Amino acid sequence: MKKFFKKDDDSDSLNYGDNNNKENNSAKELNMDKSKVTALTMDKSNATTLTPDIEINGSIKFNNVLEVNCKFEGELITKDGEIIVGKTGSVKADFKVKNAIIEGKVEGNVTATEKIELKEKAQLIGDLTAKTLSIEEGVYFVGKCNVNPGGIKAGTPVPKNNKKD
Repeated sequence: MKKFFKKDDDSDSLNYGDNNNKENNSAKELNMDKSKVTALTMDKSNATTLTPDIEINGSIKFNNVLEVNCKFEGELITKDGEIIVGKTGSVKADFKVKNAIIEGKVEGNVTATEKIELKEKAQLIGDLTAKTLSIEEGVYFVGKCNVNPGGIKAGTPVPKNNKKD
């Protein structure tokens, strides 16, 4: 599994679980309340990884986790798949996934039925839609954003409180 943050059971520190193997950092050093850290984890046991030496123009259909570290242009097709666009990844496509972690470049609309995470140096040019969104400092984002944790459909009237003054 790829975890971006995880809490050590025997300490008060947070570890980076990505491939950078960074030193342990306390929640205070990361400027975060560790009780509020909710990491997006993806089971990479059935993941397909596209390495930086690959260039693809076409369609990819996948069901589990797809990690894109290459240049991709075309169509990504999935029902409940999850995607990781790595730091060296460059994707030109609209796609709908369960969860997305974006560290590289994406040009296109991204829809996630659950969560989208935009990591520190991510670049997203396009609209995004998700139930939950996490954006780190340093992200470049141009587009519209629709975050709807309650799953309320657009156009549904918002109930007003019938308070009497």
